[in-house]
Amino acid sequence: MDKPLKPRFEIQKKRIGGGGDSDGGAKNAEPEVFKPEKIVYIEIDEEITHVFDKIKRLPVKNIAIVIPRRAIVLQSIINLKILKKKFDETGKKILIITTDPSGLQLCEKAGISAIERLYENKPDESEVKAPLPTRTERPIRTAHGEKMSIAEVINKDKKSLLTSVSDKIKEYLKKKKKDAGQTRLVLITPNKQALFTLILVSVLLLLAIAYIALPGATIYITPRSSVIDASFNISFLDFERNRDLLENTYANNLSAATFPINPPLFTRKITHNSTGKIFKGSNARGIVTIVNLSANPWDLVVKTRFQTEEGLIFRLINSVRVPGAKGNLPGTLPAEVVADEFDSDGQTIGDRGNIPASKFSLPGIKNEENKRKLYAESKVPMTGGSTLVTKNITKNDIDAAINKAKILIVKEAANDLKKYIEEQNLIKKTSLSILDDKHVIKVSEPQIASAGDLPGKEAEQFELTVTYSVKGLAFDRQQLNNMLKERLSNRVDPDKRITKINENDLSYRFLDSDENAGKVRLTVTIRAIQAYELDPEKENGRRFLKKIADHILGLRVKDAINYLQQQTDEIAKVEITTWPVWAPTIPNITDNIKFVIKEETE
Repeated sequence: MDKPLKPRFEIQKKRIGGGGDSDGGAKNAEPEVFKPEKIVYIEIDEEITHVFDKIKRLPVKNIAIVIPRRAIVLQSIINLKILKKKFDETGKKILIITTDPSGLQLCEKAGISAIERLYENKPDESEVKAPLPTRTERPIRTAHGEKMSIAEVINKDKKSLLTSVSDKIKEYLKKKKKDAGQTRLVLITPNKQALFTLILVSVLLLLAIAYIALPGATIYITPRSSVIDASFNISFLDFERNRDLLENTYANNLSAATFPINPPLFTRKITHNSTGKIFKGSNARGIVTIVNLSANPWDLVVKTRFQTEEGLIFRLINSVRVPGAKGNLPGTLPAEVVADEFDSDGQTIGDRGNIPASKFSLPGIKNEENKRKLYAESKVPMTGGSTLVTKNITKNDIDAAINKAKILIVKEAANDLKKYIEEQNLIKKTSLSILDDKHVIKVSEPQIASAGDLPGKEAEQFELTVTYSVKGLAFDRQQLNNMLKERLSNRVDPDKRITKINENDLSYRFLDSDENAGKVRLTVTIRAIQAYELDPEKENGRRFLKKIADHILGLRVKDAINYLQQQTDEIAKVEITTWPVWAPTIPNITDNIKFVIKEETE
């Protein structure tokens, strides 16, 4: 945050490296005075690139940079040399102000002027006699270094007014005494005009106090939050076989005790639809005229296929010889055909075969040229087709049902174990959870049973009974969560805090296992929500809120909101309310600004 420098201050540059000018310098020569046009305050964690970008845009030449102790910029002489080179290229002069002793030494080595504090010049008469600042100006330090509160300023103005009124009354009394030739002192009651003036001034002073001290603003800030997925390698050890190892685990190694789970056999019913079809209807039939455009006769065998554009298939009942074309007249031959039970897509034809006059192609002819020379067409509709189809069970249906059963029991194995362990927790008063990883959960080969002989049986669907066993490992989830939360706190950014941990959303990635030793290693990932620490009771929050409070003092509410919304890294949402409600600006007093930190809703 940048602040304008008060005109009364100048900064005397301390010659870090010693020495004078080129000819040795006179002993009584005045010290070089650096008059900054702007003071820029740097945060402790700002990088050198950010510092340069912040300052290079300023339209001034002389700039003082205030840097706190242990700032990143002061940790490397290379950073300082780069900074000096950059500003030399832009023609800007800089002075670093810091109390960091090592930083001062590095500045000296880098050739950058640096001092520890500001020096105040003695004011001249024009400064001493300068009028008091208007109410729109912020308080400044007086020439002799003393601070004056708002109450003292108001009381001082009030005393001056009362003294002025009293002097006028005395002058009036003296004039009356002189005019009347009296030799004694006469006190009279102040006239109405003076009394009215006194009351009016008092009211104005009270309004001024209310305007300065009473207005307030409440700023509601929702910190910016983000999701953090932290992963940890954890050794899951069988409690009975690794008890000594569990009791002597080093602090840096995460481990959790496991307990084998061997529930009784599970049984499931698998229902599967039959795909076999038995046609019991009647097939449509009719007469087609076969057309031969070639010069040679064409022999067609029994059951030669004729197909419509919709895929309906009809077959020759008898073998025929179609005569060849004579001149421009094609050879033709009427022939009887009957519809198949199923079309080219395997769907039942039945009553769909009762089609009107149509054109047919011969799908058995592969040559496209011959396909154009030989075709058939019907002059009258096909008739006699009816639909009646029943389903039957095929061997492929049974194989598909078994594969479906195997996939289902592997998919549901974890849920089977969870239900079992929940029942055991209620019975044994425990709080164990299943280690949900496919490499840990073992499913046996299922035993398939059916009611009767299924292949060829007429049925819309059939049922299989599947029996299988599932084995797994259980562990204390709360104990694991406590370990993960403790480690998670060390991975949060220093200026953020954890607002929420999803303890029930753990994901696992298998690393390796040793069944003989009862050991399984997994990478466990836990999800949490972190947000910027803006609590005024904490150091980071107090420093950030002070920075923005100093910047928005006296700003219009709209301008203050725009500034806060620009702090996108820290702030997700901001609202401002003022009192009185018609107050258009933020108060000029920091104590009249209240910050309320709200949690970001999901």
